[in-house]
Amino acid sequence: MSFPAINYRCGSALFIINLIIGPRTTCSKYNEGDIVPSSDHHVHIMGAGMAGLSAAVRCVEGGLRVSLYDSARQAGGRCRSFHDPMLDRIIDNGNHLLLGGNACVFDYLDTIGASRLVTAAPDHFPFIDLKSGENWSLRPGSAKLPLWLFLPGRRIPGTRISDYLVLKKLSSAQDQDALTDYIDPTSIIFERFWDPLCAAVLNTDAHEGSAKLIGRMLDMTLLKGPPFARPFITPLGLSATLVDPALAYLRQSQVHVEFGARVTSLSLRENRATHLDVGHKTIELSSMDHLILCLPPNQIQSLIPQVQVPTLTRPILNVHFGLDEEYRLPRNAAFIGVINGISQWIFRRGTTLSVTVSRADALMEKDTDELSDQIWQEVAFAIGRPNIPRPPHRLIKEKRATICQTPAQLALRPDSVTRWKNLYLAGDWTNTGLPATIEGAVKSGQVAAKNLLNSLT
Repeated sequence: MSFPAINYRCGSALFIINLIIGPRTTCSKYNEGDIVPSSDHHVHIMGAGMAGLSAAVRCVEGGLRVSLYDSARQAGGRCRSFHDPMLDRIIDNGNHLLLGGNACVFDYLDTIGASRLVTAAPDHFPFIDLKSGENWSLRPGSAKLPLWLFLPGRRIPGTRISDYLVLKKLSSAQDQDALTDYIDPTSIIFERFWDPLCAAVLNTDAHEGSAKLIGRMLDMTLLKGPPFARPFITPLGLSATLVDPALAYLRQSQVHVEFGARVTSLSLRENRATHLDVGHKTIELSSMDHLILCLPPNQIQSLIPQVQVPTLTRPILNVHFGLDEEYRLPRNAAFIGVINGISQWIFRRGTTLSVTVSRADALMEKDTDELSDQIWQEVAFAIGRPNIPRPPHRLIKEKRATICQTPAQLALRPDSVTRWKNLYLAGDWTNTGLPATIEGAVKSGQVAAKNLLNSLT
């Protein structure tokens, strides 16, 4: 594979005069002064991913007795780290980027005492086009006076002022709208911004992805201004930042945490859940017991066929390359977006370079070794070392990473509150109004806990 020479050009933020900006996400927080229910109330939370952890943290804050279960041997779900024996280092299951506008995540981090573990990255989003060789940065600026739009050298290469007018319309996108109802899929800005954005945020092809969810994400981040759009990274890894501090907080609060405990059946009678089988035991649910299910949609469908859930999922592929020395990405960035390649994002952490490929349906059945070779050639080009042989690596395929976030599938997202008064749902796939990201997962757990606490007070 050959690549053209790199030409460096600068882009900037995506803001336009007189944008209508939506409200910032608010978290379902249990506030000081709220009525605290009796600690005799016991909530059983099934699933210790980000939704389950955030629900447990919020329930503890609300004064409830909490038990947390997960079928895996560790917490975190997709958001976790592990030691890879081949690379002999800690790697994340997948690459995740936080933004300053992720209000629920930062509230969660503050509660568990982990805010100091995230690090602000430089306030720009670098990109490299492997086809043209161009290199530019997207740097969000003021939404009130975006004079940069009138300077061609500061826009995304090849775009015009009129390309950015669509941002105002996306803020009012409807449930049934797809992104291509607003944006020309043959345009340069579609290729260089909307397509990679939709892949990263929705894990769904931009030709069918939800315009409403993209608009909501932009309202919360880029369109709010630099502090809300600023990227944050987790230098110590996802588990050390988002999972382990939460488990320590919960255990310090006398929460019972049990791993290797899968829910196999759930009994419902009239308007209540009455008991469930977890692992090798049966949990009877009295009038003081409550249940929050933070499980994938296919498991919910199996346990509760009466609940409508999204039926389609999309895969994500991650490759981690372990090197003997550090190599810099262009502009010494912590991450870079890739246009016109198999790779979509490259992340740098010390001597590890990691690649994420979203909506990776076409790659799931490809030969792993050949695929790793192709991706490494793109990484080697990005770091300016095209002749370095492929280093040891780990390729991870997640076939059901997220739900498919099209308008039709989003219409199937259930609310947190169910017809059974002691049963609640949480997960990034539920009806949070947000994309299925870490922010969406954390918010879903907080919403489920808040709904439960409200029902008791």
